[in-house]
Amino acid sequence: MKRMPCFGIVFVLLASPIHAAATKSVRLALPPQPGPVVENVGQILTRQIQQRCEAKVNASGDAPLTVELAIESGVGAEGFRIEDRAGGGVRITGNDERGLLYGVGKFLRASRYDQGGFTPGMWRGTSVPVCPVRGVYFATHFGNYYEAAPIEEVGRYVEDLTLWGVNSLVVHFPHWQFNGFDDPAARKALDRLRQIIRVGKAAGMRVGLIEAANDAFKSSPGELRNTRVPDPLGRHGNFGVQLCPAKPKAHEVLLLDWDRLLDEFADVGLDYVNYWPYDEGGCGCKDCWPWGARGYPKLCRELSRSVRAKFPKARIVLSTWTYDTPPSGEWEGLTKALAEDKSWVDYIQADAHEDFPRYPLEKGVPGGLPLLNFPEISMWGQSPWGGYGANPLPGRLQRLWDQTKKRLSGGFPYSEGIYEDLNKVIVSQFYWDPARPATETVKEYIAFEYSPEVAEQLAVVVETLEKNHRRNQIGPGAAAAFEAVRQAEAKLTPQAKSAWRWRIFYLRALIDKELFTRKGRKEGAALKEAFDELTRIYHAGNAHSMPIKPPQVK
Repeated sequence: MKRMPCFGIVFVLLASPIHAAATKSVRLALPPQPGPVVENVGQILTRQIQQRCEAKVNASGDAPLTVELAIESGVGAEGFRIEDRAGGGVRITGNDERGLLYGVGKFLRASRYDQGGFTPGMWRGTSVPVCPVRGVYFATHFGNYYEAAPIEEVGRYVEDLTLWGVNSLVVHFPHWQFNGFDDPAARKALDRLRQIIRVGKAAGMRVGLIEAANDAFKSSPGELRNTRVPDPLGRHGNFGVQLCPAKPKAHEVLLLDWDRLLDEFADVGLDYVNYWPYDEGGCGCKDCWPWGARGYPKLCRELSRSVRAKFPKARIVLSTWTYDTPPSGEWEGLTKALAEDKSWVDYIQADAHEDFPRYPLEKGVPGGLPLLNFPEISMWGQSPWGGYGANPLPGRLQRLWDQTKKRLSGGFPYSEGIYEDLNKVIVSQFYWDPARPATETVKEYIAFEYSPEVAEQLAVVVETLEKNHRRNQIGPGAAAAFEAVRQAEAKLTPQAKSAWRWRIFYLRALIDKELFTRKGRKEGAALKEAFDELTRIYHAGNAHSMPIKPPQVK
């Protein structure tokens, strides 16, 4: 299951004048006897076109444009082909159901949405993804978007991500917030996670859990708890309720709670289980330390027996987050452990707060297993996270990707909300085509979500927003960036201008301009209105003020 080399991607662009005119009527032709996923793909295409312009999509009758959907193997796993249709129109062929969905996404992104209606895109060719795991992790805590937004809205957002080729979604149950599985708050959280998993599966995604191996409820007995891990750099995190698996009673509780957690998802199913070492996990006792080399892999191997029994097809991911920070022999110890037995794990996941860990790049991945990353797209460099609107980081993400792109089989970006939507898209396209620059994805995103007319202009604004990312480094370019955004808005359709993606971009430019003008002081009607609007968009009225809720101005 090692990462395949960067072959199998073919892009061919042909001008098709016959498709160049706008239309207000589209006929959608589905394959014979479509299954639920294919029917959902048709609904997504219909909804995307109709919410962006005045065109209507119908499954019958005559129309100036026909879009035909088909599935034919031979394109390449999860790949697609877009071509002119015999008799006129466009034919989108997926190698499989997911490939069809991703082909529809490419077709939609290449198209135009104007007051005159829908203009089908002229991109023609074949495209096959390189990385098999193109995921995202939705954190659900602190009253953030994924926890607070209506589930229908979260479902639409999941569908939007699949159009960019995202094929996997994992969520987390934070034991440390609750007193037990029967805690009413825990029941509510589990119900929410199952809802999110269901919408992911309905959109054709693989789904799973990401869990700290020795996490425990806040009611856990003190005598069962772990020994704090050495953490002189303050990188590991500790909520103070984790258990020590070397203590027999604690070990028993961990296994029982793990079985109960897996059973909570028996009806929806799991395709991934991702173990996490720190920041809710770890033990520094003499029998467990170094955690990443001893207690952690030993416990995860035991937990995997239940995973294999309950979900035989699930893939197991072992995260190495903050391994050897500072050096304690964790990477070397894990390599030795997996040399003896790697049958219980399918992927190694690695990443860090800053540069990618050097060990797997220079000495190889433990066990020779495929490598995944965990890009930090949400929390880096701002507080509160997302509190100032969109936080595009194409330059940073490109720099980190360049360190790893020849080694990875994909990954799961860490997401705290929708404010980093562009960052998710950038990473998804790295996974699809490792050679594609982030700057190209930025322009494609702008053209699709805003307008092709402003792609070049707003790509420059994105660069300025990234330069001004840290709140104490906002420069004079903020005023020019906001003026460019204001001018671009005049070229957008009413649908694009009112969409949340435009509003969080517009508000970020406005907030930066105001903060620069006011020398960092959060005051004035303009800032109050901007922060209040972001709070509404994020459904963050009841969110924790740190780190989720935007600043408040009286």
